[in-house]
Amino acid sequence: MPKKPIVLQASVLPLIAAIVISSATSGITLKESSPDLKLEQIKAEKVEKIRSLEKFFDGYTSPLKANSKTFVEVAEKYGLDYRLLPAISCMESSCGKLLIEGSYNPFGWGIYGNQAIYFKDYDEAIDTVGKGLKENYLARGLNTPEKIAPIYTPPNHVNWLNGVTFFIKKINTVDYSI
Repeated sequence: MPKKPIVLQASVLPLIAAIVISSATSGITLKESSPDLKLEQIKAEKVEKIRSLEKFFDGYTSPLKANSKTFVEVAEKYGLDYRLLPAISCMESSCGKLLIEGSYNPFGWGIYGNQAIYFKDYDEAIDTVGKGLKENYLARGLNTPEKIAPIYTPPNHVNWLNGVTFFIKKINTVDYSI
């Protein structure tokens, strides 16, 4: 009788070995492809953000639609919410439609009375304001529209906050599916 269990074990052994080898190989493959999968996921999320902003700006017939990629890249560069700069631009200049001619300044950045800051193009404005928000607001712990508002636009920060929050929510609800 002792021979039967040995035969049974011998017939099960190749199956167990195959499962162990398969599991070990699968684990190695997953670990090796994990950074690639994560990179693809990051790229896909970036594309979704860009498409969302394009659709959002399109809905407002905004000249900033062509700069959607810049908005996302600058947000990543300076650690900003990707919706913040577009929302500010919509609050300050009706999404880039109402601004000082030739200023490319849809943010109202540095505009006080007769003073105004001019940029060579929208990309420069987006980067400059993104950097300014990082250095002058986020670095001081002012990392939400509620905290930014009283300093960004002290005369009427409640109205500004309501507008920026409104546009952030509009970006959230954009359906960019084809």
